[in-house]
Amino acid sequence: MLTVAVFWGVLGNDFLNYDDFQYVTSNRHVTSGVSIENVIWAFTSGYAANWHPVTWLSHMVDVELFDMNPQGHHLMNLLLHTANACLLFLLLNKITGSAWRSMVVASLFAIHPLHVESVAWVAERKDVLSTCFALLTLLAYASYVQRNGTWRYLALCGCFSLGLMSKPMLVTLPFVLLLLDYWPLRRFVPWSSETVDERSCRAGSKLPLSRLVMEKLPLFALALLSSCITIFVQKGALHPLDVTPLSFRIGNAVTAYLRYLGKTVWPSDLAVLYPLPPSIPILHSVSSAILLLLTSYGASALSRRRPYILVGWLWFLGTLVPVIGIVQVGLQSMADRYTYFPLIGIFIAVVWGVADLAGDRPAWRIPLALATAGALTAYSAVSWSYERCWKNSNTLFSHAIAVTSDNYYAHYMLGKALYDENMLQDALVHYSRAQQLNPRFADAYVNRGIIYSKQGKPKDAINDFSTALSINPGSQYAHYNIAVALQAQGRVEEAMMHYGEVLRREPDNAGAHYNLGNALMGLKRWDEALRHFSEVVRLKPESETARQNLEMCLKQKANQ
Repeated sequence: MLTVAVFWGVLGNDFLNYDDFQYVTSNRHVTSGVSIENVIWAFTSGYAANWHPVTWLSHMVDVELFDMNPQGHHLMNLLLHTANACLLFLLLNKITGSAWRSMVVASLFAIHPLHVESVAWVAERKDVLSTCFALLTLLAYASYVQRNGTWRYLALCGCFSLGLMSKPMLVTLPFVLLLLDYWPLRRFVPWSSETVDERSCRAGSKLPLSRLVMEKLPLFALALLSSCITIFVQKGALHPLDVTPLSFRIGNAVTAYLRYLGKTVWPSDLAVLYPLPPSIPILHSVSSAILLLLTSYGASALSRRRPYILVGWLWFLGTLVPVIGIVQVGLQSMADRYTYFPLIGIFIAVVWGVADLAGDRPAWRIPLALATAGALTAYSAVSWSYERCWKNSNTLFSHAIAVTSDNYYAHYMLGKALYDENMLQDALVHYSRAQQLNPRFADAYVNRGIIYSKQGKPKDAINDFSTALSINPGSQYAHYNIAVALQAQGRVEEAMMHYGEVLRREPDNAGAHYNLGNALMGLKRWDEALRHFSEVVRLKPESETARQNLEMCLKQKANQ
């Protein structure tokens, strides 16, 4: 009830122009719902630089249930997030026997502002879905530990596989199982009897570390397979070292860890995108690394009497490794959505620590209970307020510009949102600002050129498109739009060359097929035009103009 009350507002949100078009609104495999062809595509495609077939299938099911009504898609995200909060409570209560502590951890997970992004953004279905399977994996493991059996282990592997096929960030989950073996399952040998809390001990027989690792080898194999697939499908999106040096990545990673912790405690200035800084001062990087090492040493020193602190800290550090930026994909220096599963570790360490503090000092119990209630209330209020920023693309990127600095991509995305609302001059301002902040950002030139075309300034438009191609010769977006501008000026042969380049890179681009077909019709090259209009009809069966042009080509060919 708490989760639904805090996040109910997301049901009024629209689809966003940031990734939602790839995942749902402009993805023909998703918008056509569940079919054999689309299921095969989900399992064989690396579209959007990811292999997560279960996530694709979930979006297809949404379309079957709700068509393209964004309210239904947001509802599924909310239901999954609510289920995750309940599963987290069930898991912690099962393996620790501490109902109230488990309830507080689950409540913090449910309402923390850093989790708004994962719930309010349809394209982040992969977060809430993969975490659902991750928590089911942990529950299956707890059952397996209590009573070993082949079927229980197969259920464990099945849940883990579904989680990896929802989002490969879960590759570190086998290490989380080893952490749970340390605490609270206490399966390590030897184990000092004086530190064992029998209420927390739900495990079967204790085993040496080597046996515990061997027990999880099939899970490590699944994680390795998922990692290989992910690297393969993301090879075009990975930043090369000459663009983002390793020293910069390490500096960004250690500072990002501390920024995540800071926003966990004080969630202010949250944004959909935190841009990579141009540089990171060496003193900042070194001091951040030292602080992380000291914290890790402190957690290790306390592990004998307070093992949950080490477990929670390593849970947080370890599960963030795949997305901390050592392997850099995308424009972000960090992202709220990456904390969705890792923050569970911090919540466990803090809640168990506070509870033990209250147990040692009875006079502190009421103040700590009031502080906990106050924190839950404050975080709920911040989440409820922040989720309003996710109402649409305009509000989202306006907020991002307000709380971050030199965020060229936020200006670019706000420009796109304003363009969609036909506010061309306002959009032009933000595209120009994005170009000023990052003169090497090709898409800003392309979109500004599109506005110039609409304003009757073909020369300015073609100049911007040409600049974009000089920056990124492989940009099919730039090739397509310069082709449209050239075709409008009657420079058909030049336009055809650019359309050909688009189709070489994206054979299923219906717009390029259609425009190229029109150009070929004008040149009376009926056979070639026929082939392109046939492709348009295949890709977009609802296109009446493509069907009419196809029929015209057939008639002209018959009359030859």
